[in-house]
Amino acid sequence: MTLRQLELFLALVKTPHLSQVAKDFGLTQSAVSMAIKTLEETLGKLLFDRIHKRLVVNENGRYFFRMVDPLVFGLRESESMFRDQALVGDIKVGASSSIANYILPQIIYEFAELYEGVRIEKITGNTIEIGKLIEDGDVDIGFVEADYNSTEIEREVLGLDELYVVTGDPDLVRNEDYCMDELLSKRWIFREEGSGTREVFLYHIEKYKKRFKPFLEVGHTEAVKSVLRNKGALSCLSRISVMNELLSGQLFRLRIKDFKFSRSFYTIWHKDKYFSSVLQEFMYYTKERYKAVYENQLHAH
Repeated sequence: MTLRQLELFLALVKTPHLSQVAKDFGLTQSAVSMAIKTLEETLGKLLFDRIHKRLVVNENGRYFFRMVDPLVFGLRESESMFRDQALVGDIKVGASSSIANYILPQIIYEFAELYEGVRIEKITGNTIEIGKLIEDGDVDIGFVEADYNSTEIEREVLGLDELYVVTGDPDLVRNEDYCMDELLSKRWIFREEGSGTREVFLYHIEKYKKRFKPFLEVGHTEAVKSVLRNKGALSCLSRISVMNELLSGQLFRLRIKDFKFSRSFYTIWHKDKYFSSVLQEFMYYTKERYKAVYENQLHAH
């Protein structure tokens, strides 16, 4: 079935005069008749009775009209929206947990306020999971906490982040800086493999890797924070994810001599991805707003 066939069918039901419908569509009467005949052949049912050389809608046609009329109306509305509005579309975004929970909600809210014709769906996962979604074409754009190496993926830096080593055990708190050697034997709690935060931390302690072993792996940042109150437990987490707990005294930051755990957040997309105007605008807006939203999150806590 074609949209033109459906439009001709609806017009004939509403205005049962073949000559008038043909005139309205700029077609010959025979062209309209052929379009209706082809539609009926596609459906395997007659939609009109042929009475006195007139097309008279029958019971099949009335039922089909009831089903099709709102669908064609919706298609026309969609066409009009795309033509009349500069930015419309449904965007699927994949994001690592720190970005998904602390950065994107504000940006998505602002963007939706600016462009009413845009709907954004957010999928949360670790860096590896989001990269795989990009490779498979299941999301349009991704925001991740570590570089994702793939020949199929393009990337650019979204902004900077800092990682803190934190604990909920007050016995580990002291005024002077730790040396990393002193903490290797503690109970390190981490996200699962594929977490960007985990990968960045392990990269920074490369020379200690053989002596380092996570005590426990859990599936979410909030789960990590919930077990840090146990004796000897500590972790490395994004600064924005722990500011509230640091200020309330639920967690404590441990400073480590000669270590500054900084990293970049990345925007990633498939190298063959077509960038519509709405996707380009969202990508640009997110990059422009990142620093302000990041800093506001810190001050809000």
